[in-house]
Amino acid sequence: MTLPELSIKRHVFAWMLSGVLVLFGIISYQRIGVDRLPYIEFPVISVTTSEKGANPDIIDASITNIIETSVNSVPGIEHIQSSSSPGNSVVTITFSLDKRIDVAFNEVQAKVNQVLRRLPDDADPPVVAKQDSGASPIMWMALRGDRTQQQLNQYALNVLKKRLETINGIGEVRLGGRRDRTIRVNLLPERMAALGVTAQDLKNAFDREHVQLPGGFMVGQKSEYLFKLDMEFHKLSDLGTMIVNNKDGVSVRLRDVAEIEDGLGDYRQLAHFNGERTVGIGIVKIANANTVAIIDEVKRRLDSEIRPQLPPGMSIEIASNDALYIQELINALLEHLVAGTLLAAAIVWLFLRSVRSTIIIAIAIPVSLLGAVAVMYFGGFTFNVMTLLALLLLIGVVVDDAIVVLENIFRHREHIDKDPVNAALNGSKEVVFAVLAATLSLVSIFAPVIFLSGIIGQFFKSFAVVVTFGVLVSLFVSLTLTPMLCSRHLTVSEKHGRFYYILDAFFHAMDETYRKLLRLALAHRWKVVAITLVTVASSGWFFTDVKKEFIPEEDEGRFMVYLKTPLGSSVDYTNSRLVEVEKILGKHPEIVTYFTAIGIGQAGQVNQGFAYVRMQDRDKRNIRQQDTLKKLRAEFSQIPGVRAFPAPVPIVAGQRGDPLQFNVSGPNLAQVGALAKQLQQKLSTTPGMGKVDLDMQLDLPQLVMNIDRTRAADLGLSAQDIAFALNMLTGGIDIAKYNDEPGDGERYDIRIKAKDGTFSQPADLTKIYLRNRDGSMVRLDTVASFKPVLGAAIIGRFDLQYAANFFSTPNMALGEAVNKVRETAAPLLPPGYSVKFVGQAEEFGKTSKYMTFAFIMAMILLYMVLASQFNSFLQPLIIMLAQPLAIIGGVLALWLSGHTLNIFSMIGLVLLIGLVAKNSILLVDLTNQRRQEGLGIDDALQDACPIRLRPVLMTSLTIILALLPAALGFGAGAETNGPLSVAVIGGMITSTLLTLVVVPAVYSLAMHGVDHWQRKLSTRAAG
Repeated sequence: MTLPELSIKRHVFAWMLSGVLVLFGIISYQRIGVDRLPYIEFPVISVTTSEKGANPDIIDASITNIIETSVNSVPGIEHIQSSSSPGNSVVTITFSLDKRIDVAFNEVQAKVNQVLRRLPDDADPPVVAKQDSGASPIMWMALRGDRTQQQLNQYALNVLKKRLETINGIGEVRLGGRRDRTIRVNLLPERMAALGVTAQDLKNAFDREHVQLPGGFMVGQKSEYLFKLDMEFHKLSDLGTMIVNNKDGVSVRLRDVAEIEDGLGDYRQLAHFNGERTVGIGIVKIANANTVAIIDEVKRRLDSEIRPQLPPGMSIEIASNDALYIQELINALLEHLVAGTLLAAAIVWLFLRSVRSTIIIAIAIPVSLLGAVAVMYFGGFTFNVMTLLALLLLIGVVVDDAIVVLENIFRHREHIDKDPVNAALNGSKEVVFAVLAATLSLVSIFAPVIFLSGIIGQFFKSFAVVVTFGVLVSLFVSLTLTPMLCSRHLTVSEKHGRFYYILDAFFHAMDETYRKLLRLALAHRWKVVAITLVTVASSGWFFTDVKKEFIPEEDEGRFMVYLKTPLGSSVDYTNSRLVEVEKILGKHPEIVTYFTAIGIGQAGQVNQGFAYVRMQDRDKRNIRQQDTLKKLRAEFSQIPGVRAFPAPVPIVAGQRGDPLQFNVSGPNLAQVGALAKQLQQKLSTTPGMGKVDLDMQLDLPQLVMNIDRTRAADLGLSAQDIAFALNMLTGGIDIAKYNDEPGDGERYDIRIKAKDGTFSQPADLTKIYLRNRDGSMVRLDTVASFKPVLGAAIIGRFDLQYAANFFSTPNMALGEAVNKVRETAAPLLPPGYSVKFVGQAEEFGKTSKYMTFAFIMAMILLYMVLASQFNSFLQPLIIMLAQPLAIIGGVLALWLSGHTLNIFSMIGLVLLIGLVAKNSILLVDLTNQRRQEGLGIDDALQDACPIRLRPVLMTSLTIILALLPAALGFGAGAETNGPLSVAVIGGMITSTLLTLVVVPAVYSLAMHGVDHWQRKLSTRAAG
């Protein structure tokens, strides 16, 4: 008993089968998270090693190089990137996406452990960590008020952070622009010299006087006491009384040589919100959590708990909010879903002119979609751009099977058999093979998408899974629910209204026109084939002319600005340039907020900063984000003393969002720097390349200390004594910990350093004194001299070679920009030096390989499925004639609409392979049935093709209209939804129109040729 027969005879059973899908779908819908993009676990491991006081070149040679060489033998590595900055080494290992991150972590940890003994003795143990690509704040809040910076920091750390961390789904709460409470001992070098106090004296005093020791227990017969040996100072006034030296029998106290201040950490970073000083509070979610739900809960707590309890004078505002664009994106796609459903139902009503038929089809849509939603839940997917785009495509696809079944049943009821049950049984039985073949053809197309490698494969995995299972659910619904509903509720009226007859006359005229066109095509078959070949060949020009890129730039209503001042700039100077950038941002009415910061990141460079900018909602502005970025690039270029680069928010957290990223790498650091500057100059003059940012920092002003070792030895001074004194007074050291009593449960650093402003030029170093073996004070410049030089601020490597990184947002397509870079660099770079693309540019290079694999696999699987179902090696080739006809339309539509060939439009072209095969299957399947009934080849074609005309047009139009709102660019996400939708619509239009003529002509030629060959073989066998 077939599925349609079982469902018709047991209608309650059919209802319950669909009810299960609906029930699971509704439950899944309530539990699925909402996010912008699918979660991708990038297997990235970082190894961070610190060595206090070491220069970048020392870090590079003694730490970075050793760790890189060791971990390079771990299998599955794509790239090794590193940076060596003062006192810090960071090695980042990126693995291929199919590498399990836990395995990668263990293998890297084992390799690092093998080289621990080769690292410097004073280096901290390397920290191996997994890098979470989603560990970037989804929301920033700005805490401001008429309070000191320390009070704002303390409140954010001790109150707000703890309250927000309890929200379900939050993995971390970060503080941006923070300067923690620090007890600052501001040394006065003149007083120290006068009283005979040296840096070593201060260190010894803290080690001797500011201590806590374990005391143990005093145990009696019935009780015991715990000794508390706390000999630390818990008041600043008491700390000032600490004896640090004894001069001529008089005790010198800390307050005699220093000013003690309850202050903040070194002034190396800051944050602003809309131009005012602030403390940023960033919300980081755990993987696959519901971004929108988390932000909604944060906003609820802000309104109900946090804001009412804020101390007077404090305020907290939302600086950035990822949920805004996500919600806008989701709402736009949901609107497209509703509009697509209504348009698909309208097509059914127009063609069948039956309200009940329309309702039957309309019921099939939510049942199939909810079945796909249940699959999303069990697959661990979220509602995001890719899964909602898949559901949007499914609206047009899932009704195809139901339309074919319903239309054939309707035709049986209207012209062949008035009995509803027999018409439902016979009508569904006649098309069950075609429906099954069409569905399996679609599944065979999506299977290769699931196995795509790289980022494109990860992005489209959820898309392919949702569409694949959605299509299978639609097949199940069309063979169970649709026949059952037709057998019980479908009616064919004898009497009709005027509108019915108008439409009926139109469709009869359309049928008759097609019959004439079909007869003409069968009479001139070779001409049809020749015209088709010429048309396909001409599409090559459109393919080469259409612009190509990896991902289209979206109008998200938010972007970043990266800024840098010359190396050696102070934080105050960088702040003055940041203020100029903020002034320009504030002049644009479409910009709502801007959160800016300096000195953020592992290196903490005070000559670099960023701005996170949010724009007005899309419906409140008449300028696109892309146009605003172009204006800002021109305006920022007018600010002296700073290079500012506006760019989209990066897809992968922790990276820059510039589409064009590459590096020049080679064995010699100085040569890499020279070549990079030459390449930057040439590219900056290339039209359309935009402003090119070079992240190469080899010009940091430095003072190199040279010790007169003979004189120092005569005076009893060691190199360590000299270096330690200089380090304490100019760099500062965290010498001990401090807590109040009673306290707040936190211990704070005591930082000892010369008072700010003491050392502003090399000549000021004469204020530093040391004590020789006789107890006399020796001025530093008598045993050491200083030479100003330029050196590296950060030394970067890529794949074990020195590298200079480039960033740009070109005005041309990414594919064209990549070619321009290659052409410009080729004559410039000597042997051993090369250009390597990263980020979008690297993935763009891989995309063509991945998509070629997808196309070839899709075609092979489609042929195998069709050959199995039609039991023929030849007929699948006839059916697959629709594929090149579809690609023509897809590429032509992209060219006409101005869209680019990117990962979204490429996937649309792959989808066309399966979507357009359905039309050919309908024609060939019924033609084969008519031939089995005794008709000749051309007679079978002339009988079958007009019958299948309406279902072919209906299925094509449902897909076209379902994707039409997205193709027209309505709502958020139009830049990504549009290319796929336009490619599919263009391909469906050309393939539908041409398939109706070309496939019958080629079928006639091929089958006549087969018959002729078989007759010839029979004649030879008989002779």
